Amino acid sequence: MKLTVVTENSVLSDNLKAEHGMSMYIEKGDTKMFFDMGQFDAIKHNTKRLGIDLRDVNVIAFSHNHVDHCGGFLSVCDEISSDCRIYAHTGFSTRKWWDHRFDIAHGDDAKPDIELVGPAMPYEFFFMNKKYGFRTIPDDVYEIGDGIYLVGNFPTYRGIEAITPASRMEVNGSDENLVLDEFRDETVCVIKVKEGLIVLSGCAHNGIMNILNTVKKHFPNDKIYAVYGGTHMVPYNKNRTDVTIDYFNNSNICKVGPCHCTGPSIPEFSQFIRAFIKIGAGYTIEFED
Repeated sequence: MKLTVVTENSVLSDNLKAEHGMSMYIEKGDTKMFFDMGQFDAIKHNTKRLGIDLRDVNVIAFSHNHVDHCGGFLSVCDEISSDCRIYAHTGFSTRKWWDHRFDIAHGDDAKPDIELVGPAMPYEFFFMNKKYGFRTIPDDVYEIGDGIYLVGNFPTYRGIEAITPASRMEVNGSDENLVLDEFRDETVCVIKVKEGLIVLSGCAHNGIMNILNTVKKHFPNDKIYAVYGGTHMVPYNKNRTDVTIDYFNNSNICKVGPCHCTGPSIPEFSQFIRAFIKIGAGYTIEFED
């Protein structure tokens, strides 16, 4: 199995393009899969430089509907085969908002109070563009095939990993009635390799510890070997950062690559998580199936 970080906030090579977003490419057996596709056109730029042929992609899965994870699909839609299977969890079409009034810094140069952050496209977009393999799944665990799974429906956590109140979603299709977004559409990708489980996270709005504990319950006979992706440690909380560092250090996880929306916790993660790995666009790693 080969994993490539295609888009991310940072790059590991000067010829790649950075953007606020996340996209990973998985090659395992007959599966050539994107987990998330970034926000704008970095995916179009970077796939060419990384030697990834978009015409070969046969699976796409979105971790959730925020534009920095699915918006990049718009830039490459015409190059994706109509036979490609495209997965999103139930609730993907619900409009999501970010309330900047909860931001730590809110001054004269702040963004508008409420910002629309997803989705980048409605359900019908896929079919109007001949992407007939699009489907939504309600399952806790859904096997894509070849030892690759989508895991969702995470427990709602009210403690240290509670979802920030800035995350809002519409009720009954109206932006006049916004409630806390509990991210019922969020999924992670779990891949079985010889070393154990590889867990790919888009943003981990449901809490990275909560998510990993849920994965352990679904795969009780497998150890988590590596974790890559966003951990949404925003707004910054020193206690939460310390607890998360302890969680990773007290686990048997051998590779920890937090990135994207991990935010201001990254310096402490890099210093204190023993298994920390710096990743960005261009990072590649191979595992034995």
